[in-house]
Amino acid sequence: MIKKFAFLLFVALLSGCSSRSVVSLPGLMDPPEIKFEDLYLRGVFNWWEANAKYQLTDGPQGWYVEVDLIADGQPYDFRLSDGFWTPDQTCGARYRGQVVLNQEPLYMVCGTDSENLQFTPQKTGVYRFTFTPASGGEVMLLVTPRA
Repeated sequence: MIKKFAFLLFVALLSGCSSRSVVSLPGLMDPPEIKFEDLYLRGVFNWWEANAKYQLTDGPQGWYVEVDLIADGQPYDFRLSDGFWTPDQTCGARYRGQVVLNQEPLYMVCGTDSENLQFTPQKTGVYRFTFTPASGGEVMLLVTPRA
């Protein structure tokens, strides 16, 4: 009877481990491939929507999108994600309130634990958000003002 119970418990635990969420264990699994062609910059500037104007474009320096921002002293919260907020295709900050600085590289993490990033423009204008793959499944972000 105990062996039967232990076996059923083991099967129940195994079946509970299967989910759509991807977990990466160091040395055991490679992180999921980021599909940049399917990603959008989503934030307060576009009501967190995945619309064509904010879809990433492939360029010589990486995948990018340009955004008009107003310098009113308030930070813009944003993330990178596909049209469905798929966990392994949603990238953001390592911690809540992580700040992106103008022309300073920042490494984003992808998955359910990522948080919103914050960028506060110093001048009103167009800013280019450039994303490139980095090691360990991270994404490097660089925000630069356009002339």
